[in-house]
Amino acid sequence: MKPGVPDVPPHVVHNQTATMLEIGTNLLTHTAEQTRKLNVVEAKVLNQTSRIEIQLLENSLSTNKLEKEMLLQTTEISRLRDKNSRLESKVQMLESLQKGELEDMREEKNRLQSVVSTQMTAIESLERQLRVASINNTALQRQQAQIMESVHTLINMVATTGLLPGSQMWKDCADAYKAGHSDSGLYQIYINNRTEPVQVFCDMETGGGGWTVFQRRFNGSVDFQRSWKEYKMGFGDVLGEHWLGNEALYLLNSQGQYSMRVELMDWEGNPAHAYYDRFTLTSEIQQYRLYLRGYSGTAGRQSSLATNGISFSTRDQDNDNCDHCKCALMLTGGWWFDACGFSNLNGIYYTVGHNIRKLNGIKWHHFRGPSYSLRSTSMMIRPYDF
Repeated sequence: MKPGVPDVPPHVVHNQTATMLEIGTNLLTHTAEQTRKLNVVEAKVLNQTSRIEIQLLENSLSTNKLEKEMLLQTTEISRLRDKNSRLESKVQMLESLQKGELEDMREEKNRLQSVVSTQMTAIESLERQLRVASINNTALQRQQAQIMESVHTLINMVATTGLLPGSQMWKDCADAYKAGHSDSGLYQIYINNRTEPVQVFCDMETGGGGWTVFQRRFNGSVDFQRSWKEYKMGFGDVLGEHWLGNEALYLLNSQGQYSMRVELMDWEGNPAHAYYDRFTLTSEIQQYRLYLRGYSGTAGRQSSLATNGISFSTRDQDNDNCDHCKCALMLTGGWWFDACGFSNLNGIYYTVGHNIRKLNGIKWHHFRGPSYSLRSTSMMIRPYDF
């Protein structure tokens, strides 16, 4: 022992050492706990820091992408601005051109209005002249009707005095020809010695003469779109275009054996004819059926008219051989149509320049084809033994 230092008992020293150890141990334990807690906090901080860094990286990438898109949009806007500038220049140029054209159009409009005004004045003048001409034409028509009436009166007077060729009892034009009358024109014949005469046109020149004409067309002055009754009784002017009449033709044919001749001419001035040795027409009860034999002539190598007994048809009496059609309505006129057939000389009269591709015109297929409308035709008969 050192002098001056009091002696401490051993058990006291032991207790103090134990106390110090306990205190040290507690401090270490507390320090370890604090360290653990600090480590936990540090780990959380590190995790949070990592997440923030990742988010920052993502934001950086997104920002870069947006910057690139913005750059592209800026470039596109610049391109569009340039294009818009060019378009504006074009629009200005077009507006300038259109303005000039508009002025030209206005001037043209004013000029046309002036021309129209002049034309309207001329039309009004022509209308006045047309009204005057129509009045004059009506007066001329009345005068013509009066003259025709006077002519017919004179004809009747001459016929009753026996001065008109035909006042003798001729049964057809062949009789008149044999009696010495060689001029073509109007004659009166007495069919089957009937008391009432029939006025006919006699062709005393064609093919030796003596022909009784029953159809003539040459200028379109007579409408051939007629009914059954009209074709039966006849129509038109004997000195002009006409159809003698089926009944008169039947009675004429019943006097003996007859031949028929058909005269044709196209719009180029080319003539042609068709000749039949035998011509036979039956009565109305048998629908004026037509029989022909012995074809020859220049109007085709074969006949364009059916020869084996074809009935006559009109728009109001269909007797053709077509089960599902009405030839007289489609092709117009009255005719021996068969199944609409190769001919129709009573179709619509078309003038030159309008006569091509006309199926309902004046047709003779084996002369000028199926759709060429002829200029003139005539049909006539005379005794077979003339």
